[in-house]
Amino acid sequence: MNRLKLNFSIDTIEERTEFLHNYLNSINFSLTPEEKETCANYILWGKEKDGKNLVQKKEINIETKNKTWNRKNEEESLDALLETPTFNEQVILSPSSPPLKIKKETFNREEALLKAPTSLKEKFSELFLEIDSLDLLLNYYDIKSGKRKTPPRPELLSRFSDEEKEKLELRAKSLNPFQYLKLRHLLVEKRREQFSLRDSYSEPLQSILPQPQSHPEFLTFDYDIPVYPLGVFQKKDQTSKKLFSDFHNLDPKSFSEKELASISQIYWSRNEKENPLFFDFRELEHVYQLFLSYYDIEDSAQTPQVEGLSQELLDTLNFYISMADLTPTHRDILSLKIKKYPNQKIADIINEKYSRSYTVNYISTIFRQQIIKKINEAAELHYLVIGNIFFPENFKTCARCGRTLLLDSNFFMRKGRAKDGFSNRCKNCEKEIRGGKKKEETK
Repeated sequence: MNRLKLNFSIDTIEERTEFLHNYLNSINFSLTPEEKETCANYILWGKEKDGKNLVQKKEINIETKNKTWNRKNEEESLDALLETPTFNEQVILSPSSPPLKIKKETFNREEALLKAPTSLKEKFSELFLEIDSLDLLLNYYDIKSGKRKTPPRPELLSRFSDEEKEKLELRAKSLNPFQYLKLRHLLVEKRREQFSLRDSYSEPLQSILPQPQSHPEFLTFDYDIPVYPLGVFQKKDQTSKKLFSDFHNLDPKSFSEKELASISQIYWSRNEKENPLFFDFRELEHVYQLFLSYYDIEDSAQTPQVEGLSQELLDTLNFYISMADLTPTHRDILSLKIKKYPNQKIADIINEKYSRSYTVNYISTIFRQQIIKKINEAAELHYLVIGNIFFPENFKTCARCGRTLLLDSNFFMRKGRAKDGFSNRCKNCEKEIRGGKKKEETK
């Protein structure tokens, strides 16, 4: 039995705190650990000035005993929603579409008992009695508290004797608001249980709703699908090796006339997207979908009877990943994402390794809005560098590290007094020099 007599009609956290202080001073028994937890939760569920409690503000998370009390974890970001397995973008209705009306299914007790196997008939009878008892008990409480003006329905009353009804009515008078809520959720669970029992022996109902047409699985990548910005990396082709070499250190003078001619043809053939079906490493959604199908494409690439550019597409993706400006944290998150780790597991690993406090939703945001965006930027920068490879005068060698880089703000700091408008040292070297100076200053 619950010994605590907490006043759940009090809403605010201040009033609950004051009530609990006076109440604990008036009792003559010691609280058990469970009762202490109940008292603590009693305070935490209290509302603040804005009308919300700490749970609603998501500042704390209180584990509830009845699972029907637990609200489903709502995705706080669109990125997290898109990554949930149950999210289907194809069934999103346009604002002008009429809402789908789904008729609520009612449970037919007579039909369930008629079709149920002998082993379940007694179970059904016990469950029906438990549901009716809870229903009538809650009806009596609602009448006592003024929530209900009409008497219980005659059909429900007819299932009990006068003595049974009297006992339930008497019990309703002793219920407190907390017990009432527990019984309401228990009734929900029992009503769900009768559907589960019925479904255990009946054939599943076919959905009358139109099923969305699913797109074919993205397993292979055909030769006739153009890839932007500069095609795919083919390891066996010498020109492709030069084209997909480290563009953070690319000397135009190292390219032969034949290689430049081949690269020119690739470059200019991808200025206009004539084919409506294409893949672009500069598009966030394209790269995101590629990651979702990473292992499927990898499997198809290792299947001899399947022809296509699946492996070359993955090699190109890995090239842009290596060229992207990703932090160690980004690379760890990306690696775990490719391995299909759930966001909660990724958050746990990253938080422990880097002493962070990333939430599940923030992992999704980092993946889509930071990691994939940086991969998009790497592909865009690659396209920019290759577009200038035919003009050696557009490149400059860093005076410190000796790398040959495109004369652009992506690689060099702007300097108005310089002849070409840029510093003689690349951005990486400038950053290292500034970092060294800061270390000297802190000593």
